[in-house]
Amino acid sequence: MLCRIGLILAALCLGSSAAFSVSTTKLNWEMLIPQTEPLENFFEDVPFDQQQALRNLLYLEAYPKGDVSEEVAAAREEARNRVAVAREELEKQGVDIDDLYERYKKWAAEVERRGTLTEPKLDGERISISGYLLPLDFDPDGTTEFLLVPYFGACIHEPPPPPNQVVYLKSSSPYAPTALFEGVTVTGTMRVQPATKDLSFVDGSSEVASAYILEGDTIELYPE
Repeated sequence: MLCRIGLILAALCLGSSAAFSVSTTKLNWEMLIPQTEPLENFFEDVPFDQQQALRNLLYLEAYPKGDVSEEVAAAREEARNRVAVAREELEKQGVDIDDLYERYKKWAAEVERRGTLTEPKLDGERISISGYLLPLDFDPDGTTEFLLVPYFGACIHEPPPPPNQVVYLKSSSPYAPTALFEGVTVTGTMRVQPATKDLSFVDGSSEVASAYILEGDTIELYPE
């Protein structure tokens, strides 16, 4: 009789643990991007001389319009002259540099928009994902806030990945990486929620946008 009761209790315990267990979905970075229609590469069919002219125009547009120092004013004027020469050369080919610029801006805006798209089904899911850690606070005893990025070197001296390829990680306990861009696997609860964080460098800082927040339970070194 006692044996039978013990078996029943064991079965109930197993059933209870199964009912409350939460499966973990292993993600790769591509799974953070929702499926969309393919977007053609704008530059694929643009000849090199037109690409160079467009770069010159973008370079000029980056300069401030108002009063600037003599050095900046001279550089801006030099850029303006390069654009004038390019405009004349393209006109001989029947190409309007301003139209080229407007088409590029439309394409670039669509690229930027797609970089903010997220997968709603991941909200509240328990997941694990591997990537590279960028601490938002440097403390030898560890910190709880990081950016998790898909490749080594992201965000350092180059434009960051799009927001849907950056995860803001909030660890449940402090973690002290041994190096910048330490490869790890993080397990926790995913939130589809935008965030903008200030990432500090030796020579300054910049804001990095993320489309996901991961409430991390565990951080493990990724096996080399």
